[in-house]
Order: sequence, then structure tokens, then C-alpha cells
Amino acid sequence: MEIKKATTIHDIAKALNLNSSTISRALNNHPRVSQTTRDKVKAKASELNYQPNNLAANLRTNKSNTIGVVIPFLSRYFFSTAIAGIEDVAQAYGYNVIITQTKDITEKEKESINTLLKSRVEGILISPAMYNDDIEHIEKAINQQIPIFCFDRYAEGFQTTRVIMDDRKTALLMCNHLIQQGAKKITVLSGYKTASIYSNRQKGIIDSYIKHDIDLKHLNIKEMELDTHKAYCYVKDLVEKGNVPDAIYALNDMTAFGAIKALNETKLSVPKDVLVVGFSNEPLSELFTPSLTTVNQPAYEMGKLVAKKLILHLEDNEELLTSETSILKSELIIRESSLRRRKKV
Repeated sequence: MEIKKATTIHDIAKALNLNSSTISRALNNHPRVSQTTRDKVKAKASELNYQPNNLAANLRTNKSNTIGVVIPFLSRYFFSTAIAGIEDVAQAYGYNVIITQTKDITEKEKESINTLLKSRVEGILISPAMYNDDIEHIEKAINQQIPIFCFDRYAEGFQTTRVIMDDRKTALLMCNHLIQQGAKKITVLSGYKTASIYSNRQKGIIDSYIKHDIDLKHLNIKEMELDTHKAYCYVKDLVEKGNVPDAIYALNDMTAFGAIKALNETKLSVPKDVLVVGFSNEPLSELFTPSLTTVNQPAYEMGKLVAKKLILHLEDNEELLTSETSILKSELIIRESSLRRRKKV
């Protein structure tokens, strides 16, 4: 019995009078190939019963068409939304995505980087762990000619492309809002300032105090792991000791939820007695009682942009080191939790 030879990209190229690279890009939905050509190529591939041999192609070209993503938490709304943007762009360019999480632990971040290098990723997108001041594992990847681009957070000590938000300005604007609502004594529930986002947000809050000529002795910044239970315990203890603030500025929404629970249990009303604001616009923030004032971050757009920058960098064979920074705008979402209710006259 005669064994029929498998159809190759070259067979499709010959049938359509196109070059093989165009056929490859069309089959991988590359945006530089027109939709008309993509449809024509896919129709001919189906007609000729073409089956791609990805392993052989990768071995031949020494390309895996895979990028790695390293994030602190898969469960956080911000990061899951950013991943959606990353995956949409990667798929459009014919790339696969491997996602790892560090839980904000440096050792897990090192393991993630090593795993991705062993998986032959072509580039890595990373939002560094909060407590990380060791970048040796990142330098190791760069020394292997693997570009690493940062999003949301960034690590000091190495040059790279960054897609971030203006955390300092955003925090200043939110603090301005609290002061305009009459708050002077503000407690800030912040992540550790070893992470760029929390360092910058703390600076923005201090900027606001200085702008309004308020003594910094009225500002209480508590660095902590940002989760609901830890915030609940800290705020309840604070209030029980008589240190009731005018406002609580939680630097993520889940922490704000814990603060509100503690205030409710100590018979303090939000926003009448204490204003509360968050950061990240979790889906629950609008449904919570009272609805939570927060910051809407462009997570999906951030994921799309950083993925596109990395893939174009890989496609265009640019120099490895780059230090371009893109800053995306955020939006204050003002809701019930930070608005004083006026007494009826």
C-alpha cells in the first residue's frame, strides 16, 4: 500500500503561488498578513489536509513561539484581566503563553523563571514579587538573551521596557479627594515599599499632604500583606485602642473590604464616621455596602500593550536591552464609601 506523503507548508505555497513564510504567518494568524490571504491559505490547507508539525518547526527554527508570564497572584482581578489582554495579543501573533505565579515570594519567582527558561520561552513578561530586592535570576535570563519586560510593577537594577500606571499621581488624586471630604487623619494600608507600586503610591499620598499643608504626623502608613483578614485585624485593633482615623486608604480593594468589616463590628459607620477607599476596582466593589470608592486600572490594556511590545521586539530581532516606559492612565471611581452624607436641614 502506498503511503501518502504529508502535506507541507511548501505544498500550500506552491499551490497558491506564495512564499512559505507568508503561509506560515497566515496559518498563525499573524496580523501583518491580510485577512483575505489568511482565509485563502487556511482554505487551501484544509483542502490539502495539512497538519502542522509544531515540534519539527520549533526544532528547525530554534523558535518555540512561546512567551512566559510571571505574576504575583492568579486570583487577583487585576492580574487575571491583564492575562486576558496578554493572551489575546499572543494568540493574534501565533504565540503560546505559559503562566506562573509567585504569591509574592522571591524563591517562587526564581523557580518560575527557571521553569520558563527550561521550557524554551522566547521572552518573559513579569510583575515582580513584592519583597524582591534580588534580581540575579532575572539577570540570568537576560544573559541567555531572553528579553524580560515588566508590567504594573518593575524591579530596580536592570534596564527593560515597562508598561505601568502613574501610581504616584493616582494616589495623590485619591488622597486629595479624601482631604476635600474633610479627612485629615488618614491611615494607609499599604503593601511593602520594596514593590515599586506601593513605594510610588506612598509618595503620592505624602505629596498630597504637603500640597494641602497638613502635618505628616497625622498620616499613618501601615505596611502589611494586603489581604482581607490582615486588614480586618489591624483596623479592629487600631479602633479598639482609640486610634480612630478620619479615613482609611487601602491600596487594594480586598484590604478595604476587611477594613469596612472591622469598622462595622466596632459600631463605626462608613462613610459617616470613617471614609474608606480602595484601589483596583474589583467586581465586588460596586456591589459592596456601602459601594467602594476605588481606582479603575487599565489592566486589560496594560496586558495587551506589554505583550505586543515583547512580541514585536522578538519579531523584529531588536537589540535585547531596551528601557522604554509606557504610562497608562487610571480613573478614580467615586462611590458611597468616601462621600460624607449631609444632614437635612
